[in-house]
Amino acid sequence: MSRIIGWGLLFGVAVLSGCDDLVPPVETPAETPAEMGRDFDPATAGTIQGQVTWVGTIPQVSPYHAPVSPGGEHAGSARRDWSNSHAPKIDPHTKAVAGAIVFLRGIDPRRGRPWDHPPVRVELRDYQIHVCQGDRDTASGFVRRGDVITMVSRQDVFHSLQVRGTAFFTRAFPDRDQSCEQRLDCLGIVELMSGCGYFWMRGNLFVVEHPYYTHTDAEGRFTLPQVPPGRYELVSWLPDWHEAGHELDAETALICRLKYRPPVEVVQSVHLSASQARNISIALPAERFGR
Repeated sequence: MSRIIGWGLLFGVAVLSGCDDLVPPVETPAETPAEMGRDFDPATAGTIQGQVTWVGTIPQVSPYHAPVSPGGEHAGSARRDWSNSHAPKIDPHTKAVAGAIVFLRGIDPRRGRPWDHPPVRVELRDYQIHVCQGDRDTASGFVRRGDVITMVSRQDVFHSLQVRGTAFFTRAFPDRDQSCEQRLDCLGIVELMSGCGYFWMRGNLFVVEHPYYTHTDAEGRFTLPQVPPGRYELVSWLPDWHEAGHELDAETALICRLKYRPPVEVVQSVHLSASQARNISIALPAERFGR
């Protein structure tokens, strides 16, 4: 009975609050973003492109087998397979890695090109987190520091979006198609997850000060255009799909929250001369992800 009352109170607060925080964030003054692109010189800018490939045995990542919710009302329901959103997408023939994030570290935002990534919309749909940015629908996206993201549920179920990392808040979505917004002011990675026990739901946002971030395509290829000359670190980032720990529902003993191992970065130095085009291959070693 106490558990039912607790869930009822949580749901009541969520319905009344709508897009308000269940846990109010600490108020901190917003920093003023750098004057992005102020000193950008397109005449000297070059291009960094290349391909990300997998080295080693291609992992076989099993789906999670669980009911739609760990709560008592669903504990006896039929179990379904839920895909691991961190599972790498690797071509079995070419070993090209699709969906890896590639970015430059060490760029002065004032010398870089102006921000040109579309706004981010986070959709809760089909019990997965979809990060929609322009024509891309993936599990990750790029947000300029100080910009606003839109969040919305597209399902006729109660959803709650937990945001952790360099941002910390929760948004409740008792009704579908009711969107709300949030400005992201702190640099770093923001992790998106479910607050309703749908433990497999995951997404990531990179809150950054320059636009030199991209995803690899189906062939593992990437392009970073209009890069000012200089020395940088070229980083390939991929989340780890291995579990680091989990929490169980106290009454059903089903998983309600899951923690993954830290993501893996492969870093290499790059020197780009004025107007130069560099082609760089990046290898992601299987052993970096452990077992």
